[in-house]
Amino acid sequence: PKRLAFITAYTPKRTSGLAGTMLALTILAATTAGAVKSNGLAVSRRSAFQALGGAVAINVFAPAAYALKFPGEQPKDLGVRPDGSLKGCPSSPNCWSTSGDAQHIIKPLEYSKNKDAAIADLVSVLKAYPQEGITTADGNLIDGGGNQIVSNDAGYVYMQFTSKRFGFVDDVEFSVQDGGQVKLRSASRQGDSDLGVNGARLKYIAAKLAEKGGWKTELGI
Repeated sequence: PKRLAFITAYTPKRTSGLAGTMLALTILAATTAGAVKSNGLAVSRRSAFQALGGAVAINVFAPAAYALKFPGEQPKDLGVRPDGSLKGCPSSPNCWSTSGDAQHIIKPLEYSKNKDAAIADLVSVLKAYPQEGITTADGNLIDGGGNQIVSNDAGYVYMQFTSKRFGFVDDVEFSVQDGGQVKLRSASRQGDSDLGVNGARLKYIAAKLAEKGGWKTELGI
């Protein structure tokens, strides 16, 4: 009972009623199988939910991991600031931004071609990002719930990437600016740790840009 109460407290805030109960029981089954190990209250959104894959054999509620969706609220303060910067990051370690503090900052991408060509490169890479997600260096699937370009206007591109389990949404922005730089930001809407998802996504995109030539893509992460 104590474990169930604890896990229920850490289900997404938008979860209630039967859905919340099913989700709590799903995570409970995973922890019983040893798939999730928590230390005190340091339970991350992704580490708890992604671990469910290893508990399917004993988990009668496993389909809930795919049927239930928790996209969270879209931030209302995204976009390019008057000084050309993007939004920074919260204190949680699930965000990278060229406007971040010492714990969250990344280097801007740099291009050595005209701005229109740089925008074309970026949009091409983003449109080609696999809808089925990508596999990271450690073998984990990320962004398996698909992605979409929400805004593409004069060098500013805003995308949303969705996880396969529970439909968590991450917000990703790019701003191609005069002078050969691209500011960028990738952040999870919910939870704490993202198990490196945002960083892996940005590295993949940077690597694809590098393949096109005329790009410096060292992010510093």
